[in-house]
Amino acid sequence: MSAIAFSTAPPCHDPRLVRAYLKQTVLRLYGVMLPILAIVMGLMLLLLMHLLKGSTAGWLQLAYGAFMLLLPAICARTMVHQQLRKFSEEGVALSEELVAARVSRELVSPFDIFTSFDLCAEALSGLGTGQALGLTGPPAFAHDPFKRIIVLGRQRPFCLFGATQVRLWAEPGQGVRIHVGRILSVQCLCMQTGSALRAVEAVTAQLQASLAWRLRAQDAALRKQAAEREALQARLSALQAQVEPHFLFNTLANLKYLVRTDTPAALEMLDHLIGYLQNALPDMRSVSSTLGREIDLARDYLALMQIRMGQRLSYSIDVQDDLRALPMPPAMLISLVENALRHGLQGVPQPGSVRLAAALRAGMLEVAVHDDGAGLAGSAAHGHGLGLSNIHARLALLYGGAAILEVAQASPGGVTAILRLPLSAGGA
Repeated sequence: MSAIAFSTAPPCHDPRLVRAYLKQTVLRLYGVMLPILAIVMGLMLLLLMHLLKGSTAGWLQLAYGAFMLLLPAICARTMVHQQLRKFSEEGVALSEELVAARVSRELVSPFDIFTSFDLCAEALSGLGTGQALGLTGPPAFAHDPFKRIIVLGRQRPFCLFGATQVRLWAEPGQGVRIHVGRILSVQCLCMQTGSALRAVEAVTAQLQASLAWRLRAQDAALRKQAAEREALQARLSALQAQVEPHFLFNTLANLKYLVRTDTPAALEMLDHLIGYLQNALPDMRSVSSTLGREIDLARDYLALMQIRMGQRLSYSIDVQDDLRALPMPPAMLISLVENALRHGLQGVPQPGSVRLAAALRAGMLEVAVHDDGAGLAGSAAHGHGLGLSNIHARLALLYGGAAILEVAQASPGGVTAILRLPLSAGGA
């Protein structure tokens, strides 16, 4: 099989742009050589005056001066043809931006003005930007955090060797704008070979890559946080699912006992249980609740248990109405109340009481459950049951180390469990 060779024709340059490029280059060369040309023109005027007086010795000098005046135009034409040939070899078509001294680009940053400026400064001061500009090391670099301006180039002073300026500003509703452009320098008087456009595009590409990298990193962090949040909710649901049967099994066991011993009390208890489940079941799988909702559930639970225990149980609730809307994880208060009954009061023959209270102290919500039963010494399992273990685990998942559960011996007897929760949106 014979190989097929493909050839790419060099780009054709627009004649109008070629003429404009030639005119631009001629004017720039005349501008650079203006002092020399002024001297030549002065000498030519002196020679012309001698010639007008009849002297013939200055004709050669006059011709030489005329040649000097035409030399920039001749050089410009040669330089332009060589540069156009180079553009063709590179496969680049002549354009107005390619031979302009002042080129600019604009970007939009998805981040705030401070993050955007730090990101641009970090990206443009490194070795990668220097290599993109064709340097062997990092570029010459200067920045002003107050004006939010970054200037970089091959070397200092920038006004002599040229530089690229990056300026940032914030527009309401349009995000952070990033303007990349060449600054005015002596190089504007030289023949333009596309270096300004290449420098601006190299800097713009570096900024685009840096912004895209940071955006991908941010998205990855958000996805990781979302995954961790979903895993957290799954673990909370698993822990809470252990609490729900723990309460329900005990309640049903009490109901079974009353059915055998006291049918009217069993019917009353069943009514309370139905009312409790109607209020509690919609929120049992939720990871958030309020203090008021948890107090109401605890009150229903205590009413159920009072039917079971009769005169042996009394309870009181001291919670101000303005605290009821505060966030609180579900099922924790019921676990504390159940723990107080099971390990504090049910094992003692004398009557006992349970008191619930809530208050704000030092920016934290304190919920206390106090019983006057056997105390820690009278019940080895007090503070180490399944309910309290789940509370400790859920607090660690929800608040880290910011929430505290304290279980202590009360005076003169009984146990006080105090739950301290930070008033932050993260926990609830």
